[in-house]
Amino acid sequence: MDIETLLAYDKEHIWHPYSSMNDPLPVYPVKEAKGSMIILQDEKVLVDGMSPWWAVIHGYNHPKLNSAILYS
Repeated sequence: MDIETLLAYDKEHIWHPYSSMNDPLPVYPVKEAKGSMIILQDEKVLVDGMSPWWAVIHGYNHPKLNSAILYS
């Protein structure tokens, strides 16, 4: 599925918390995430400063958490 199709599906079916249901903010496709960094498809790098403490404390793509999910 191409990125435009995914974005259209997202806009039609998913409400993102902290955004308006009537006039939603744009969605930015993510390529990958590591620690507290989010890398977008266009290679821009963001620092996640909004995630709840239970997500930020371990970061994204942590090898031990990934392993636990894969082998649970």
